Amino acid sequence: MEIKCFDPITDCQATVLILGTMPGLASIKAGQYYGHPDNLFWDIIFRVCIPDWKIDEVVSADYKTKVKLLQTNNIAVWDVLQFCNRSGSLDKEIINQIHNDFKDFFQNHPKIKTVFFNGKKAGEYFEKQKSEPSISMDRDFITLPSTSPSNTTNSFYVLKEWIQIRKYLNN
Repeated sequence: MEIKCFDPITDCQATVLILGTMPGLASIKAGQYYGHPDNLFWDIIFRVCIPDWKIDEVVSADYKTKVKLLQTNNIAVWDVLQFCNRSGSLDKEIINQIHNDFKDFFQNHPKIKTVFFNGKKAGEYFEKQKSEPSISMDRDFITLPSTSPSNTTNSFYVLKEWIQIRKYLNN
């Protein structure tokens, strides 16, 4: 099945970029990033951006509110791949991938100085085009554990690693 990534969630103020590989089937069906109900992404983002968050804030937040939280904190979200073929939702199933144009993206978003990868695979796919000077110049690249429900790593460990994003936020 051919899959196309979503448009990036970003604005000209973004200083941090979080890159996944490609939306899973539940996200595609929901029409939103990290749309699988068991994906830890939104819960973690609330914990990163609102240290005194309440669980019902995440559960009751609609997608528009979640996107606003990202933008308020100067966080952009996108995927490394623009197109791919994949059966199911697992990154290991990806074939015939085409990368997004990061040279153009970073030229249009010069304030982004830190890129976080949501999982090892996103970092590996990005690494294949990182040699482009305009992509790697003056940016930090950090791989975080995947928030995917298929990641069996302890969720407290995943959260502990993701919390480091706080020190890169401008707020």
